[in-house]
Amino acid sequence: MKSKYILVLSVLYLLYSCKEENNSFEISLNSKIKLDTIYVSELITKKPITQIYKENEIRTVQINSPTVANLHDKRYNNQYLTILARNKDLNISILSDSTIITNNKSDSLVNYLWKSTVPFISKNSSFIFKTKNTDSILILFEKFRTKRENKIKKFKEKFSSEIADILYFQNDARIYSFLFFLGRISKGLNPNDSYFDFIKNIPEVNETLKSLPDIYLYKYEIEYLRKNKSIESITDFLRFIEKKTNNKDLADYLKANYIKALIESPSYWQKHEKLFNTEVLSKALSSEKNNTYHYIIEQPSSSFYASQNGEMAYLFDAQDKFGGNFNLQSLKGKVLFIDVWATWCGPCINHRPRVKEFAEKFKNNNDVEVLFVSVDSSKDKWLSFIEKENNEFGKNLFIRKGMHTEFGKNYNIKSIPRYILIGKDGKIINSNINEPSIAAEKEIEKALKDK
Repeated sequence: MKSKYILVLSVLYLLYSCKEENNSFEISLNSKIKLDTIYVSELITKKPITQIYKENEIRTVQINSPTVANLHDKRYNNQYLTILARNKDLNISILSDSTIITNNKSDSLVNYLWKSTVPFISKNSSFIFKTKNTDSILILFEKFRTKRENKIKKFKEKFSSEIADILYFQNDARIYSFLFFLGRISKGLNPNDSYFDFIKNIPEVNETLKSLPDIYLYKYEIEYLRKNKSIESITDFLRFIEKKTNNKDLADYLKANYIKALIESPSYWQKHEKLFNTEVLSKALSSEKNNTYHYIIEQPSSSFYASQNGEMAYLFDAQDKFGGNFNLQSLKGKVLFIDVWATWCGPCINHRPRVKEFAEKFKNNNDVEVLFVSVDSSKDKWLSFIEKENNEFGKNLFIRKGMHTEFGKNYNIKSIPRYILIGKDGKIINSNINEPSIAAEKEIEKALKDK
């Protein structure tokens, strides 16, 4: 009897050991240039998986299930998607032009799905955005979806069924995500419009949704609004997510991404945004404290609180046009109107004359300062622009890639233009002014009267 017991334990041990071994894979690196660190991060959460520093270095990584990851340098200047899966060893190559690639056909396909969507939309943009025949738009994208699906099928013998499932989902999700944007945001269609009937084609939730989860949130919004006239509350929608998902782990993942999206991309959630404030966020965070993916919410929620009205403004550092250092602390006691912009941002340039009017109007008022904070990646482009502009009023400042720095995090800047008003006491009066309007000018004048 004892020997049989030992035999059973041995078999179980072997089975367990094999399972653990099968969950791992190796990552190696070849480079034709002087090497920077290559980071491997989850695509959606950006959670670090591993880093690789040296050529010919080998890293062993464990994963629970296949996932899409991003291979990138520190500043995300170079990126390449990869599907991480058990027993799929990964060889990363850095080419002489710093391009990152791998040795795997499934990776080239997932990058094809990622990068072919925007050119297709651009090529057909005149028709897509102008036509009122939404059925023809759906037909156009279905043909595109099928074309890409056939390309996956052509090579499906080269990878596992799990990886194939991710590729099929990536194909569908990237197309449906745009169709949701077009209907929900661009064309502002009613949720009951037959255009949105394509939600019936979206597969039931499963683990692959973690590679692009938003289409399920958009789908749930349509389904919710087809039953209700409006979004009743953020909490109510969170409960709706739970009910529709019917899987705690996936529901937690979707809820965390929903709260993150409300903070970072409010323009995508117009029917929800008016219900969302610091009090609601606090309640949501409390209700989701046991959420497995609470970490997804932590950073954006900290930025949200820091950038809200009544909070002390973050004392950021910047450079002026002469190469000198600037810190917001130097303007303590003044009313500050901050224009966050970049030379590549069309709306920023369109609104700029109005901000310059503010700067000129208050030029003789020592209690007001207008700051033009560029978040360009190129200092030379910024300097060239302001030299041609020859703006005499306000302070021109530069924070390289400022949306991705502590400045961007603390003011929760996910898109530009962005206008921020700070009072004499150093507290934020309004962290998200839509545009430099008469109303914004009145806010400045009101702030001057406050003690």
